[in-house]
Amino acid sequence: MVDSREHWREIDPGERALLMHLLRDDFQGRAEILEQMNSVEVMRVSPEGSLKLRTSGPVAEVKDSDAPSPRENDKIPVEGFYDDKTSKNSFLSVAKIVRLALHVTDGRLSELEIYKEDGSTIVTDPYEIDLSRVHFY
Repeated sequence: MVDSREHWREIDPGERALLMHLLRDDFQGRAEILEQMNSVEVMRVSPEGSLKLRTSGPVAEVKDSDAPSPRENDKIPVEGFYDDKTSKNSFLSVAKIVRLALHVTDGRLSELEIYKEDGSTIVTDPYEIDLSRVHFY
């Protein structure tokens, strides 16, 4: 649920860097999405860092990655992840994966969804992470 006190604002450098990292590989509609990035505004919608996105520019025709969204007219062309924290448990090392899903609705950037697979609190801020630690599905 979006707090009514929240408002649209310019994207900050850390948010832009993460989004541009997610957009670095080629995919259908990438050129239009990159043009949309020139006008992107954001609104934080979760404690984990998820952002609503709004843009102008050309409409992008994108395809879903292998994890389609259940939302109507919504596609996820790019998904990334990073290991938030590793717990040493005797012989096993347990990854704590943070997932990053870029949503495009009706051809426009609409959300950067961020969540931890196990539901625990995110330790490493997604906008401060060394981008070399962010990988793609």
